[in-house]
Amino acid sequence: MKIKEIASVIEKYAPRENAYEWDNVGMMLGDPEAECTGVLVCLDCTFAAALQARDEGCNLIVSHHPFIFRPLDRLTLDDPKAKMVRFLFRNNIAVYSAHTNLDVADEGLARTLAEIFGGHGIENSGTGCYATIAEESAAELAHKVSGALGDPSVKVSSPDVKVKRVYVVSGAGGSHESLATAMKGADALITGEVKHHVFTEADEQDFPIVEFSHYYSEIICCDVLKGAIKSAFDDLNIVVAHRRCPYKTLEEL
Repeated sequence: MKIKEIASVIEKYAPRENAYEWDNVGMMLGDPEAECTGVLVCLDCTFAAALQARDEGCNLIVSHHPFIFRPLDRLTLDDPKAKMVRFLFRNNIAVYSAHTNLDVADEGLARTLAEIFGGHGIENSGTGCYATIAEESAAELAHKVSGALGDPSVKVSSPDVKVKRVYVVSGAGGSHESLATAMKGADALITGEVKHHVFTEADEQDFPIVEFSHYYSEIICCDVLKGAIKSAFDDLNIVVAHRRCPYKTLEEL
């Protein structure tokens, strides 16, 4: 099958028109008419991911984070992005990215996270989803989130408050808007990259926030993307990129 056929399957699962206006999704680089020899799915299209794709015979990389996000004003070989572009073209590797459209898909990242945390009665809402969990303290919930994601950096506010209904946003959902949405129909917000003033506002109202890291909440994209592609092309070689968080917490050193 051609690369464009795989792109079409992804877009049925996570329609491009559902991506946020500021986002950049779809084909980033390469020839959509080329026959696909294999797919590597990843969170970020790094040089390590590109090397793995080449070594495992994959001529399509499907990433969650856009390979090209902001306009490129130059392509000189002292720039890492330019080196990546040259490597990908030289090895005939195409790149496709599904970002916020995957976050908000019916079976996207927010819903997948809610299910991982034991949620049921899940309802999509905006960038995230509401879910009901077994009642527990925010501290207990934070420990559960940390264990489920393997994330040693989880934080929690108002740890003693009891929680039964949560609002989950993958990646960077720590905005005032996410907090406001959570407070309309949940007992706690579970998300990443929470701004200081959002933590402060929530703390003033004794409303718990459980903050996970962006990486650990979105590395699940690999399984989601693989499943979506595999559902249509069962015989296609689909490889998951080697996991590599770009930082270490002090506890891990």
